[in-house]
This record gives sequence, structure tokens and C-alpha cells, in this order.
Amino acid sequence: MRTFSHLKGLPVYEQKTGNTVGKISDICFTNTGKVQGFIVESKGWFARHRYLPLDGIQAIGADGVVVYDAALLQSFSSFQNGYSLYGERGIAGKPVITADGKKLGLLEDVYFHGQLGIIGGYEITDGFFADLTEGKKRVDAVPFTVGEEAVIVNTTM
Repeated sequence: MRTFSHLKGLPVYEQKTGNTVGKISDICFTNTGKVQGFIVESKGWFARHRYLPLDGIQAIGADGVVVYDAALLQSFSSFQNGYSLYGERGIAGKPVITADGKKLGLLEDVYFHGQLGIIGGYEITDGFFADLTEGKKRVDAVPFTVGEEAVIVNTTM
């Protein structure tokens, strides 16, 4: 299991040609913790974002992501249902509140299992100095609700 921040920015290679087709810029997932895919930023002057479904990925390695064919990348509009960390439906930086009303901090990252395609947990921060003195918190993956102002996790702590 790794955090998404370790995957962000990795190149995406097409096995068929050996060419780089872009780099990972965001992760897409449901509120129940299922990874749907990734957003890939295409390279070039007119860089655009495209959606890479999880089932289109051949391998996720330490130095890159491999897809068999770049044709598996879809238009960004293909990603409609779910959330991301940084994009239009991004939840990074939102306050995380438990179902019983306790504020845990701000959502910073997600832990995920690449092969299983599931979110294993959420990384929560209380700010730079608190992270230095106390460390970051980790909340196990539980269903959540996203509002305009907060993420409500269905757990008590």
C-alpha cells in the first residue's frame, strides 16, 4: 500500500510503442473506497487531461505506470461519478469530520492498494507544526460523504 503522492507525477508508458503518453496527475475513486482510475496529463504544448480507467493499467511500478495501448486513455468527461484528490471534484484540503462531530484535521492524501484497486485509508494533517510534533493521522478507509465544506467519515474516533 502506498500514498497517492508517491504516484503523482510518474510517467505513463505505452508498452506497445515504448512511448511516454503523459504523467499521473490525480486519482479517481468512489466514496466507498474503490479506485476507478487516474487522470493523466498528456505531454505537449496543448497538454490536456485524460482519464485512465484502472482496468486499462498493466502495471504500477516505482518508476512509472504501464498501459498496453494509449487508446485506453479516455476523454476526461468519461470520469463522471466519484471523487478525486485535486480536480473538479477534489477533496484534498477539506476538513474531515467524524459522524459523531469530531474534527480530525484536513484530508491530505489517500493510501491505496494498486493491485486490489481499493483505498486503504486517508492521510489527515493538522498543519505543518502539528505534523512535525505529533505526526500525521491515518483514518482507515470507510464510506464518506462529501459536502461543500467538509468530508464526513462514517466512523468514530
